[in-house]
Amino acid sequence: MAEKKRRDSEVSRITRKKLEFVLKTVLKDVKPTEEEMESTTHYVNDLVQRLKKAIPKNVEIVSVGSVARGTQIRGTSDIDIFLLFPKHFTKEQAAEKGMEVAKSIVAKRKNERFEIKYAQHPYVRLILGDMGLTADIVPAFKINNALERITAVDRTPLHNKFVNEHIDKEQKDNVRLLKAFLNAHGIHGADVETEGFSGYLCELLIYQYESFIDLITKIADLQLPLVILPSKKVILNPKSAEAKVLVKKFDKDFVVVDPTDDNRNVAAAVSKESLARFVVASRLLLRSPTLDFFYGPKYSDVYTERKLMRLRKELGLDIYLLHFKVKNVAEDIIWQQLRRFKARLNHELLENGFDTAVSFENVSKDNGIIAFFMKTYMISHYVAKGPSIYMREASSRFTDAHTKSLGIMFDGDRLVSLEESTHKTPKDVILHAMKSRDGFPSSLRREDARLFVNDMPEQIAKLLYAAFVKKTSI
Repeated sequence: MAEKKRRDSEVSRITRKKLEFVLKTVLKDVKPTEEEMESTTHYVNDLVQRLKKAIPKNVEIVSVGSVARGTQIRGTSDIDIFLLFPKHFTKEQAAEKGMEVAKSIVAKRKNERFEIKYAQHPYVRLILGDMGLTADIVPAFKINNALERITAVDRTPLHNKFVNEHIDKEQKDNVRLLKAFLNAHGIHGADVETEGFSGYLCELLIYQYESFIDLITKIADLQLPLVILPSKKVILNPKSAEAKVLVKKFDKDFVVVDPTDDNRNVAAAVSKESLARFVVASRLLLRSPTLDFFYGPKYSDVYTERKLMRLRKELGLDIYLLHFKVKNVAEDIIWQQLRRFKARLNHELLENGFDTAVSFENVSKDNGIIAFFMKTYMISHYVAKGPSIYMREASSRFTDAHTKSLGIMFDGDRLVSLEESTHKTPKDVILHAMKSRDGFPSSLRREDARLFVNDMPEQIAKLLYAAFVKKTSI
């Protein structure tokens, strides 16, 4: 037994050394260069000075986000500047003044332009052409604690304060490693598309677990629920009364309570799949520490239509792909609507006797897709399942409703009816759903939607292939 413990310890020590070597290499790639950090800092200071000349004196200007916290990764040093208005301003007044000021400082001579973006209220995104950066100028309200907040973004300066007071320089590099790892597995970001780990959540996890290695070691053995209180730097016993209360309160079994706001779960956006990917990726990295786990799946998007057709043949499946034009629709909205419509189509297909092997959705620029991989078949009849015969009224209604069926039979004590299918193929089901008034994405136009069966343009195939690689890679 002692010998086994010694060997296990030795394996752990060797694994840690290999992992430390990998992390040292990765950090060189993901940590911004001195030049990038200096130029970003210079631009932040320049923008702040420009804003000071245009904003009322009682409005405070603060740099927030990963740049201000020193946790950004190379090539993502985008800037976030908050204009903190006194609370005697209304939300409408703050938004209007904030946009007016932000637009007024755009320097066309520096190849700058702006876009209007929307969260709880509109804000301005400066496109810094010469720098290859963006700078979000966001109106918010100056608060001392979360109870005073007027908009959701008001907490962000409090997040800055917590991170900068509790995470040291080495841990900030560990945050960068965590972000790179999550990026490689498609789960960094709390947006609707990703449903993953926000930058702030990454920072809180490193604060709680001290280092990237210690974090993934614990995550590899994760048992839910996981309830973390960073304000006390404790992980609650999942069987404790406090943990049960918080799991019920947030309706999630992964809870990281915001240390600046007890009523917010920072992990709320993390889907079950994203958390599962994190757990499995952590296990695989610990089993075999290599650089590959930090650089994502490698694939070529050349001739993707051919690759999909070859894959279709190997799997013995047909591909049904709906393509939509999504120009001028916010990505968060389009992702939500495509996912809802995909779920509805999956339900309709199943109700009509067609079982989907796997389905996908993807968005890129002006294009959105929903795709289904399904068996090649046509049906003339399907089985409608009814209630148990011991549910007297329900079973009577079922038999009355299916008098024109080919026959009512028994499946144990349940009634089933053999019905002629209205839709003979999956294509019929999808086209019928597209014509229906209910459930079709409100931000899209039916006339811009097109259904492809197996054959599709290369541009659209690239979208599907990217979604396929992401979904089938760990």
